[in-house]
Amino acid sequence: MKIFLIFTAILFILGCSTLAFNKSADVQKIENVVYKKIDGQSLGGDMYIPNIAGNKPAVVVVHGGGWTNRSGKMEGISAKLARAGFVVYNITYRLAPESRHPAQMNDVSDALAWLYQHADKYEIDSSNISGWGYSAGAHLILMAGLDRQDAPQLRSIVAGGTPADLTRWPNSPLVLKLIGEPMAKAKAEWVDASPVNHVTKNSPPVFLYHGQWDTLVEPEQMALMADALRQKDIPVETYTVNFLGHILTYAMAGSAERRGIEFVRAHKASK
Repeated sequence: MKIFLIFTAILFILGCSTLAFNKSADVQKIENVVYKKIDGQSLGGDMYIPNIAGNKPAVVVVHGGGWTNRSGKMEGISAKLARAGFVVYNITYRLAPESRHPAQMNDVSDALAWLYQHADKYEIDSSNISGWGYSAGAHLILMAGLDRQDAPQLRSIVAGGTPADLTRWPNSPLVLKLIGEPMAKAKAEWVDASPVNHVTKNSPPVFLYHGQWDTLVEPEQMALMADALRQKDIPVETYTVNFLGHILTYAMAGSAERRGIEFVRAHKASK
């Protein structure tokens, strides 16, 4: 098992290196664009703007890392989305355990609002903003986007390796760091922090992808999220990445990312 974990970590590092953003004349990258200052932190992200005339659809990208770190910087998918014609805002947020739920969700929500308010500056079609996240980032973009009351109403969400029902892990140290209380003492908070409980009849369409061999966030979580969406008649597609676990699905799931990009493109608002 130890050898396997070491090998997986090496592959993860190599996979991330192959996903590094390759600057080109087709995409402008603006680093450290701040959307919010709070708790002594400047929260922001990198903006990727394709060199295409006119207003463009946008995607807010949210990283994973168990809510406690930024283990995946999402640079690869941000670059792919930008090359596909989307303005991309690859954001950061406050981390646990220093900041507890709902701080992370509120940060993502505020980033969405900030991008909407600054749509003209970055040549964004404000009616065409979507979200994309992996792992903890998938959890957060779903939490911020499924039952959103304020603008923007997301056109679609792509969520990979999603922790959809946190109550399925009552002994999880990561969820404990996020919530701040064990489920035995704060079940209502654990339930409220689970995306499966935030689907409404107005939720946006969702594309879910998950590694077949994911032992960190079991594939059952994708099924739970999909069932919650179908119960409200929300369009949902699922995609299983064969023979990969949680980390390698992040690093190497090119087929899922291509399907996700097509999903976002298909759900743009028509003009």
